[in-house]
Amino acid sequence: MTHFLNNLVVNIILTTPLVGAYTMFALGIVFIYRASRVLNLAHGSMAMFPAFIAYSLASSIGAIPAAIAATLFGGLLGLGVERVVVRRLRPSGATSQTVGTVAVFGLLIAVAARIWGTTPLKAPSVFPQHTYRLGSGVVSSASIGVFVVSLVLAGLFVALFRFTDLGLAMRAAADNRRAASLMGIDPERTTSAAWLFAGLLAALGGVMLAAALTLHPYILALQVLPAFVAALIGGLESVPGALYGSVIVGVTVGIVPTLGHSFQRQGMPQLALALLAFVVMSLRGQRFSASDVRSGL
Repeated sequence: MTHFLNNLVVNIILTTPLVGAYTMFALGIVFIYRASRVLNLAHGSMAMFPAFIAYSLASSIGAIPAAIAATLFGGLLGLGVERVVVRRLRPSGATSQTVGTVAVFGLLIAVAARIWGTTPLKAPSVFPQHTYRLGSGVVSSASIGVFVVSLVLAGLFVALFRFTDLGLAMRAAADNRRAASLMGIDPERTTSAAWLFAGLLAALGGVMLAAALTLHPYILALQVLPAFVAALIGGLESVPGALYGSVIVGVTVGIVPTLGHSFQRQGMPQLALALLAFVVMSLRGQRFSASDVRSGL
């Protein structure tokens, strides 16, 4: 029993970089959804592509300036996706906009694979290269850094949405664009701001996660998928929910391998997350259906 508990604690702690990255990714997903009611399925590629930009720039300008430049590029990328794809598809509805983000996802992965190839690369780290042994596992300073940065950013964005005029304008524009326009709010500007912030978060999360894990166009882009589960758990409109949803997802990934030999097979944590997502969607569907029934009585 003691051995099991030790392995459980170690595996949970080893997921700290994933929890941090999932938090940043989930915040971006929620940010875009709250501002534009669009589920951005290109979020993974928007995290992956700036990580390769940082990798290319690090040898000439250093790891930290490269990370800053890549993060800014990510913000511009998010703004470009909104202007070129999402805004043009807005008259067709949210479904068409979401399908458009799928096209962006495939395009960015294809371009990255064509330029940098599909061989896993070692990304530069913005944190000191230190490792700390924890039982049978090793925690790197990059992993701890990702977690700490994600907590700081989560607090900042919660404050942004709750206590600033910009956050109020984004919520108003998402609820009713026409009413927001009559109140003097520019819905196009607030939506663009949301995509800009989401691009910054995706890029920063991608750069730091690549340093903690590995840099690969397919693998890194797909690392964002659990963040969608985190956003579902916390609620697609809840910024604090993105934080605790990411913790639940990260802890789930850490717990599954400790449940036995059968659960240590490749893909088992992802299977557990898929089942968790189905349960959450089922429960929320029942809640919404019950609400509709009550409202009709």
